[in-house]
Amino acid sequence: MLWNRKPPPVHEKSRAVGVELTSTRARAVGVAAGKQRALLLEDPHEELPLFVSLERRTPDVGRVGYALCRKMPHAVCSNFLPTLTQPREWRAGRHVMTPEAALDLTLNKLRGPVAAESDTAVLALPAYLGPAQVTKLVAVATRLKFPLKGTAVAALALVADRAASLLAGKPAAPELAAPDVVPLRPGGSGPGLVAVIDADEFAVSGAVVSVERDRVKLLTSACWPKFAVKAWKDRLLDSISDRCVRLCRRDPRDSADAEQALFEQLDDSLDRVRTGQRVNLTLRTAHWFQDVIQQPEDFDSHCAALARGAAESVRDFLAEAGLPIHPRAVWLTHEAARLPGLVRHLHQNTPEGTAIEALPPNAVAQAAAALAPRWLAAELPRAHLDAMVPLAALDAPQGLHPGLRPAAPSGG
Repeated sequence: MLWNRKPPPVHEKSRAVGVELTSTRARAVGVAAGKQRALLLEDPHEELPLFVSLERRTPDVGRVGYALCRKMPHAVCSNFLPTLTQPREWRAGRHVMTPEAALDLTLNKLRGPVAAESDTAVLALPAYLGPAQVTKLVAVATRLKFPLKGTAVAALALVADRAASLLAGKPAAPELAAPDVVPLRPGGSGPGLVAVIDADEFAVSGAVVSVERDRVKLLTSACWPKFAVKAWKDRLLDSISDRCVRLCRRDPRDSADAEQALFEQLDDSLDRVRTGQRVNLTLRTAHWFQDVIQQPEDFDSHCAALARGAAESVRDFLAEAGLPIHPRAVWLTHEAARLPGLVRHLHQNTPEGTAIEALPPNAVAQAAAALAPRWLAAELPRAHLDAMVPLAALDAPQGLHPGLRPAAPSGG
């Protein structure tokens, strides 16, 4: 009947879209009139996992690849973003997948939901990508007619988006900040510093950003591949499997299906453990099943060596960077903050008075979207933003179009 049909959705073309792209996944947020909403990149899911399945006749990226990464690892292409421009290949049957081909599949799949939402998109990228890799990525996006307006290092975009709150001494994520957080206030003798910690399939990475009145500037960055998210999940999978062996003398790693099923439960378990909840992991084959209950402290114990090593690497990185002052805050992206034990060990390895804060899942994508109006108004250079973002627009009167705001000197 005509009267109960829902009208088709109306896409607001004035909306800007920010896309966070890491070696693990993509997330996107549409922002318009001060409101934001997450895009469904793989309906009904908001995230698009960057795992390419080579099992079928046509390669596909997303959960179809994620569902095979333990069951048939030889038929999955993953962690390809850091290998752009390098002579790397994944072979399975008649398929030969290169990093560029995997990126082509990814951007082609992202183009649908992004272009349906807006014709203005900004990509936030990891700091470990080099200039040649970013150039290759932009070339692929241009060839596919992806609505790309600009690219920026994720840490720079994050700090630029929250600069006004930083300069006012407000926490990065008020809903997640601890009650004893010391506000970040730039010192009278120099800029305030923020360290941003991220994690993906390639590495745990860190970047230090200087916060000044007219700009934010990337001072230094580093990454530690031995602490990649994959290492933490490998450790959890082995520890939980060993626990299962002690309970019922059955090892889920002996069955590809059981190992894959356990692996797919880890993401939800990490989110639950982070909020202090216990988790019940179900291990099952055609002939047996076993429930393994884990407490948050169990996950911390399993990953203690990784958490300690990652936190010490961050500590040494900050100590050896030659910074004029200690960072006033350490921000962890959602992916980094849910690594068991990492936040606690960072607290132990940072100076007293440094705020440790966890950012919401869409923080990076939202920050990327916030840069889009400035590109449209020609306030930002067309080049990849990997060193500095001017903050002249912060002091403009409310309601004034970004293109009409007077530009303040950037100081370099």
